[in-house]
Amino acid sequence: MKEQLKNFLEKLAKIYNKNDFEICKSGFEAEKRKTCFRVNLLKTDKEEVFEVLEKNNLKARKIDFLKNGYILENGKEKDLWDLDIFKDGKIYLQSLSSQIPVDFLDLKEKDKILDITASPGGKTSQVQSILKNTGEIIAVDNNQIRIDKLKFTLERQGIKNVKILKTDARNIFEKNPNFENYFDKIIADLPCSAEGKIFFGKEKSFGYWKEEIVRKNAKLQKEILKNIVPMLKKGGELIYSTCTISPEENEDICHFLLCNFPELEIVNLELNYENSRNGLCTFGKKIFKKEIANAVKRILPSLESEGFFIVKFRKKQ
Repeated sequence: MKEQLKNFLEKLAKIYNKNDFEICKSGFEAEKRKTCFRVNLLKTDKEEVFEVLEKNNLKARKIDFLKNGYILENGKEKDLWDLDIFKDGKIYLQSLSSQIPVDFLDLKEKDKILDITASPGGKTSQVQSILKNTGEIIAVDNNQIRIDKLKFTLERQGIKNVKILKTDARNIFEKNPNFENYFDKIIADLPCSAEGKIFFGKEKSFGYWKEEIVRKNAKLQKEILKNIVPMLKKGGELIYSTCTISPEENEDICHFLLCNFPELEIVNLELNYENSRNGLCTFGKKIFKKEIANAVKRILPSLESEGFFIVKFRKKQ
């Protein structure tokens, strides 16, 4: 395991400068990240949530750059489990980083939305919380256990207008040709090597890691994305995100999409967060398309945030 960690850190040092490398390292060395949650606007508001927290001697603060995201400033995640606001779906535990992609979408009432690999339902429920259940969502997953988790999340939060589709995302378009140019928004938070969730003190979080896993996930991501791009309407938005750090699963995926789908244009993202960075121009011998680096956002792993990558594409009119 020491060899795996050594190899991972050597790669990390090639991705980030010395200062950002140390921030990442500190994030990985933490025992746990701060608990973050989202207020479910379908069932409550900030005032009720803060009143309940105060009665239970808990404090939270608003995350400035998120629409409905909060950080618990004292206590632990388990301190929320027994509260009615948690049991009733008025708040939803969701990491800071994973709330960002949906907030980058220009959501509109009655949007038709595709959520790929949707379980456990954080992003599907986040969308409908913002849209007051007016969105028409198709949530896709291919595993029954994951689908059961998705159903539980949606039911607890009072989420409606969601059709769950059990299928392999790699051939969803082949099986559903009627979805061509159908969706206004596509959320593709895809399977990845999850490097952004590593904790050095938890061997289970990095024991799997090797370059072969990174390459395998990059191949899967490309297979899924090339299948779902045809389903996006002209003018529609595709948000792609991962909880990983390797450029093979991030900037190189953007490069792949821009090279293979000239109908896509990359959208510059702005994020006022101290742990947010632009993307890479190059990695190793690979030179990425010049528009990628300034458009995408990398989130450094820290005490608040897990390592994350976010990019938005728009299909040209």
